[in-house]
Amino acid sequence: MCVLVRLQAFSPPLPDSLQSLLGDVSVIKAGVGIDQDKMFLETDYGLLVQGCVDLRLVLLCCLESGGVEKATGKVTPSLGLAALAFKFLGRTLDKDWQVRTSDWEAETLTKRQQNYAAEDALAGVQVLLVACSRVWQCGKVAETWWLPWLPPPFFHHSMMVHIHQTCHHILDHKFSTSASKLLQLGEGCASQQQVTAKISKTSRAYCPRKTPLYHNCQLLAPDGVPLCTCDPKKAQWYLEKGLGVAVQQQPLVVRLNFEPASRPREEYKDEQYYVQERHNLCVVCGQGHSYIKKNVVPHEYRRHFPTILKDHQSHDVVLLCVHCHQVSNAHDATLRELLATECSAPTGQASSRRVTVNTQRRAVKNAAGALLRTRFTIPQPRITELENVVKKFFNVDSLTHELLQEAANIDPRDWNEDFQAHGEQVCETYRSKGLVQLQHRWRRHFLNTMQPQHLPQYWSVSHNLHKLCCTMARLTSDHPDHDTYNLILLGTDGNEEVQRMIEQCKEASVEDICGDFAH
Repeated sequence: MCVLVRLQAFSPPLPDSLQSLLGDVSVIKAGVGIDQDKMFLETDYGLLVQGCVDLRLVLLCCLESGGVEKATGKVTPSLGLAALAFKFLGRTLDKDWQVRTSDWEAETLTKRQQNYAAEDALAGVQVLLVACSRVWQCGKVAETWWLPWLPPPFFHHSMMVHIHQTCHHILDHKFSTSASKLLQLGEGCASQQQVTAKISKTSRAYCPRKTPLYHNCQLLAPDGVPLCTCDPKKAQWYLEKGLGVAVQQQPLVVRLNFEPASRPREEYKDEQYYVQERHNLCVVCGQGHSYIKKNVVPHEYRRHFPTILKDHQSHDVVLLCVHCHQVSNAHDATLRELLATECSAPTGQASSRRVTVNTQRRAVKNAAGALLRTRFTIPQPRITELENVVKKFFNVDSLTHELLQEAANIDPRDWNEDFQAHGEQVCETYRSKGLVQLQHRWRRHFLNTMQPQHLPQYWSVSHNLHKLCCTMARLTSDHPDHDTYNLILLGTDGNEEVQRMIEQCKEASVEDICGDFAH
C-alpha cells in the first residue's frame, strides 16, 4: 500500500499523526538521496524527519557480505533509484523528465503522476528489503534460514528486527563522495565497523570520538590528598605557571604548591565523583570503542539554566557507543514530547519555529529569478506559466523589469515575533517547581530507559543537591544570589522536601559555628 500525501493541501499546522510518523526514528524511511528530501520537508514545512536510510549505504553492507555480486554479478556504475530498482527488482521505473517536471501542485494529479510518485516510494522499500535479504543470506545464514517458514505475524516481526539490526548504524547518515567511489569501484568493506567509520565522516550527529575523553590526570593538594582528575592541558598549565610539580608522568599527576580554596570531603559522595578515575567506554553496554559524548540533560534545556546550575558539567556528560546513543536519543524524543504537552511547549510545528518559509512568496521569488536569468533558454509555455505566478501575486496584467527585480528580491521567510524555544518554555514552567526538578527528571529518565551498567561510581540523580542546599542555607535574603538559588531549588511554588534539606543544612551550620566557638 502506498499513501500519497498532498502537503500543500493542508493548512498549518500539519496533522500530528503525520508529524509523529515522520519524526519516529523506529520507522525507517528508505530512498536515494533521502537526506535532501529530509532537508526540504524541514525547511518548507517545519517537519522533523528521523529514521532515514540512504539505500546506497545499504549497498556498502551488501559489498561487505558479497550480496551485491551474487545479486547482480557486478556493481552498477549508476547509483540512482531507477538503476537500483532495475538491478535488484528487475523493474524499470518511469523517470521521463516530462513527468518529473510536470505540475505537482495541480488540484488533480494525472494517473501517470500518481504512478510515478507511488513507484518512487515503493521501489525504495522493496530495494531495502532485497538488499537486506542479501546481507542476511551471505552473512547470517544460520540465523535466518527459518524465516520463510514462520507464520505471517512472526515473519513480519522478525523481518523488521533484522532490518533494524542491519540499518541501525546508518540511520540519518549522509552518503559521502568517498562511499560513492567505493561502490562504483566495487570495493567492499572489511567490517561493519569500517562502514560506520566511512559514514561517520559525513555526519556530525554520530561521529565517534577519535581520542579518549578521560585521560585521568590528577591534581593533588600540597600534602598529597587527591583534589580532582583533569585533562593533560589543565595539569600542564599548573606546571608551566610554576604552581605545582610533576609527581608522575603517565598519567600526569601534579602536586600543587599552594593550599586550594576547597578540598573534596570524604563524607560527601558528590565531591568524591570528581576524584575517581573514569574509563573510556559506553556506560550502557561497556563497549570500549566508537563512543560519543551524551548530554544526559539535553543542551536545549540546560542552556536556559542559571550559571550556578551549570557549574558541574562533567557529571551529566557520559560516553555512549553509536547504537546506544541512537537508542537513547529515541527515548529522549519521547520525554521531549511529554514535556511539550505538559508545559504547552510544542515542537516540530510551524508555531514552534522562529522562522518559516512562505511557499507562495518562495514560488514568486523563484519564478522571477528564472525569468531574469534564463528566460531565453526556457520553453514559451513555461515562461507563460512563470509570468502568471508573478502576475497573480502582484495582481497585475503585465510585468516590467522593475517588478521582476522586486519579486526576485522578495523575502520568502515569515518571522514569528512571539517565538519562544521549546526548551525555554519548559524551563519557564519548571521555575514554579524548581529547575533542579527538571534536571533530576532527565537523569532519572536516562537511568530508567537505558539501564546503564557501567556508570562511574557516585553518579546519582540528586548529584550536587546537598551542596546547593548548604550554599543557600548560608545566604542572607538580600544576597545577590539568593533569588537564583531559590529559583533553582524551591521555585515560586516552593518544595517541602528541599526546604527541609535547607533547614537541616542551616542547623548543621549553626552547630559547626558553635563547636568552633566552644573550641
